[in-house]
Amino acid sequence: MPPPNLTALVIAIVICVAMALLGGILTGNSLKVWYAGLVKPRWQIPLWAFVTIGIIGYVMDAVILYRLLSSVSDSAGRLIALTAMIVVMLYNELWNYAFLGWRSTLAGFVGIVAFLAPLTILQVILVEYDALSALLMSVYVVWVIGYDIPWAYTLWKLNRAGQAQ
Repeated sequence: MPPPNLTALVIAIVICVAMALLGGILTGNSLKVWYAGLVKPRWQIPLWAFVTIGIIGYVMDAVILYRLLSSVSDSAGRLIALTAMIVVMLYNELWNYAFLGWRSTLAGFVGIVAFLAPLTILQVILVEYDALSALLMSVYVVWVIGYDIPWAYTLWKLNRAGQAQ
């Protein structure tokens, strides 16, 4: 078993922390101010669970980034996979801005549906270059399709009247 690639580990962690900080900056105080006042679906998970899932997501992203940096020997494939991964991570943070920064449930719903395009591209690329990363990402894909999209749609429908759309 080869020793861990510390450079790849540091890069993966730095990228994830930077994305999390960007998401926090783009969100601003809307989570406490605007989001708190929205009508929520009765089946919505509590905020602490959202935070926990977000942390798990960043850990999964770090693992995938590490694996891409340290395990994919094809340099062109590694570049393609890393680019797709960073696009998905950046889109995720920009979604925070579209939803919370713009205070728009409609932007949140449309944004999460549109997110399926880069997410699908990433999933296909990961299947090609790293099966374990593809498996990890598939958990997130299932979450987005099975929870995020229905949640964002319901949130939009419940808050159409009187909210920034």
